[in-house]
Amino acid sequence: MAGLDGLRVLLLLAGLVAMANFQANPAVEPKTLTSQVNPTGQVNPTVKPTTPTGQVNPTVLATTTGQLTPTDQSTTGPPAPMCKYSGEADKTGFLFTFENVTEGNYSIELTKRSTNESNKVTVALSGTNQTHLLQYLKPSTDYTVHISPSKHLTVTCGRNLELKTNGINQDEIVELPTDSYQDICYETEWNIWNTVFNVSSKKYKFCIKPKYTDLCTNLTTSLNSYPPLNFTKWISLEYLNPDNIKLEVPNKLPAEINWKNQKDLKCEGLGINFTCEGPDKKKYKLDKLEPYTKYTCTGVLYNLHNKTIAIEKRVTKEVNITCDLELKVRDTPSKESVKFKWNASSKHCPNLSQPYDLSYSCNCVRKGQARNSKAIDARPSKARSCEVTGLLPFTEYNCEIQPNFNGTPIGTATNKQSKTSAGVPQDVTIKLTTQVENNAFKVECTDLKKEDWKGPKIFYHATITGSEEKKTNEKCFFQFGDLSYSTGYTVSIVAFNGVNSGKALIVQLQTSYPTAGVLLRVLVLLGFSVLTLVVVLHLIDWWRTRGNKTATEECIGLNSASDAPPAREHLGPGASDEQLHTVDIDMDQPPRGPTVVQRGAQRAVGSAQDQADPGEISDDEATYENLEDPPRCVEDTADAGVHCVTVHQLSK
Repeated sequence: MAGLDGLRVLLLLAGLVAMANFQANPAVEPKTLTSQVNPTGQVNPTVKPTTPTGQVNPTVLATTTGQLTPTDQSTTGPPAPMCKYSGEADKTGFLFTFENVTEGNYSIELTKRSTNESNKVTVALSGTNQTHLLQYLKPSTDYTVHISPSKHLTVTCGRNLELKTNGINQDEIVELPTDSYQDICYETEWNIWNTVFNVSSKKYKFCIKPKYTDLCTNLTTSLNSYPPLNFTKWISLEYLNPDNIKLEVPNKLPAEINWKNQKDLKCEGLGINFTCEGPDKKKYKLDKLEPYTKYTCTGVLYNLHNKTIAIEKRVTKEVNITCDLELKVRDTPSKESVKFKWNASSKHCPNLSQPYDLSYSCNCVRKGQARNSKAIDARPSKARSCEVTGLLPFTEYNCEIQPNFNGTPIGTATNKQSKTSAGVPQDVTIKLTTQVENNAFKVECTDLKKEDWKGPKIFYHATITGSEEKKTNEKCFFQFGDLSYSTGYTVSIVAFNGVNSGKALIVQLQTSYPTAGVLLRVLVLLGFSVLTLVVVLHLIDWWRTRGNKTATEECIGLNSASDAPPAREHLGPGASDEQLHTVDIDMDQPPRGPTVVQRGAQRAVGSAQDQADPGEISDDEATYENLEDPPRCVEDTADAGVHCVTVHQLSK
């Protein structure tokens, strides 16, 4: 009996324990939330309580809005507190509600199911704070929510929630006001960026920068959201960025600033009116600008129709027009200067004749020398000509003509090579005079340097009084001999460069008396000369007497001793030709003696005798025959006073 009673007691205790356990954990059938439409027209998410394995644990108390915590039947003592919560879409996120929560910190982790990206936030819960609103999430996005207590809490929350945020509405995006009109900015509490959510930012901002070509158009911007949203806005001129206006810098006169990308703008009837400020702070219109001057030109947009300002936005452009000056230079060199004249032309600045402050300066430097230290300048002039003076004759120079504007060099200088014409050589200076004999001298002067000649040639000319001969030498060295004794002479030496002669160098010379030796040589020379003359005369006389006679016959008039009978001009030695000459003589005074007659360089010797006493004539004489009735010349002349004579003339 004792054993049976003990068994009964044990069965009773087991029944009591089972009853107590059932009363502490009543079984509740799980419920599933159905979809509902919220006041905003969005579908609320459905919350599905699940276990980690996806099965419903019959020993876990299940609620429609929260997670269940299993009990460990293998342990003894009081069970751990359960984490009971629920969630739903609210505004731009989720609203979480907790029941009988244990006070402490809890971690809420959200995972974007489409990309598996996650982020978490820690919240503090207490008996008075049983809800938490997690905002600024992405619209129309599926999330998996996992809530876990901090480590020091003895609470377990092992179940997840699958929730979806609401869709975005047009009125949830607000356009922000702007003063700069550079961007169009919008603001929303929805997370429209790539992050899962950002609890540190309460609002999200995004901006759109209109392009230059969007001006004066309706700009539509699409937002990649659910549902998709489009924003359309009129882009007025206030959004014009002046930096986007492309202007063409003028490079010619009169100046024009062109709006290069005006055609890309959809706004019609616009123009830009420019006003320029010069270095003198004065205002100028474009057509009044001068070359080589820096201007700051400011343009304002205006309506072409009514000439009013379209918008108070301005563009600026720096303008400095440089004319492409081209000079065609002509030079006229002289001995010590060069004159330059030129014509100036420019394609970009055709009106150079206007009264611009344009001047020119000229300078020259010897070829091969540096310009910075050796240049010879001419005074600047507004005329298109200049003259550089102070140059060396017959010298090559590198010259340049530099344009200037307001005294400042502009553009590129025009180079011109020029050579001065020949000048006058430098004066010759005596170096040495040497008397080599009593009547001979040697004169030497200092040779000029190359640059002293100032011309293309190098010659020394020397003359001496009493002689027309001009001696020429490339070295200044001359000798004068065979001069008269004891006589003064003047020697003139000049340098000649092929064009001009320099100043003459005058040298006075004085020969000496001859010495005994000189006199002896003179006497010997004189005696030899006399002897030679005598011999020559004798030879001539012998030739005349021994040479062949020449006779010719012709009629001539011989009325005086100056007349001569004709001679044979080309008779040589041994030639013989007898001529009968008819001469006119005075009948009252016929020639009685030897007569010498001459014709040119020929000479004849003869004598005249009467017919009655002709006598004997020699071979060396010519016979004059005096006849009363000349028998031989009657046919030649009707003059009865003509006498015929026979002349024996010596041949040459």
